[in-house]
Parts: sequence; structure tokens; C-alpha cells
Amino acid sequence: MKTRKFALCLAAVFLVAIYINIQRSHTFTLSNDEGTIKTEQIQPLWGTVKVSGDCDTEVVFTDVETGEKYRIGYITQGVTERIKLERGKWYKVAGGGNLTLNPVNIRVE
Repeated sequence: MKTRKFALCLAAVFLVAIYINIQRSHTFTLSNDEGTIKTEQIQPLWGTVKVSGDCDTEVVFTDVETGEKYRIGYITQGVTERIKLERGKWYKVAGGGNLTLNPVNIRVE
């Protein structure tokens, strides 16, 4: 019985470690160069993207194929917002400041 509990605990720790590693390797900060608004392309890893920033800004995700726009109305410094986007699609991200997004894949043109 103790061996089974130990194995379950070990499996749980292993799964948590994998999750943390995925989050770390699929978190990106899109830097603000010279105060301009940047545009990058991201692909949601699971369908929900967490977004935070270092300044007050509106964040707009534009579907690369259809041009449909999805907005996070307004984020403020230190607040994390979530947005549901379709997994496997590419989106352009536009917003001010340094935006941190996870978990996503990134493509820079």
C-alpha cells in the first residue's frame, strides 16, 4: 500500500514538472522597441492564452487566415487576462509595452 501511494506521488510530481517545463518553454515576452506597437504571430498551445503587460494597453489578436479580430479590451500593468483562441491557428498580436503570453508557439516574420 505504501509503495502504491509513493508511486502515485512520484507520478504527480513528474506531471507537475512536465507542466512547469511546458509553461516555461512556451512563455514569450514581446518586447516594446522604441515605444512602437509591435506585431508578432502566436499559436495557442492549448486554446487559452494568458496575457500580461507592463503598461496599460489594448491587445488585439488577428486570425492570419480570416482577418477576424479578437480583443482583450484593456489590460493594466500586473494584471493577467485570459483569452480563448482556436488551437493550431496563427494570430497576429498587437499591443503596447512588453506583452507576456503563454503557453504559445511564436513565429516572427
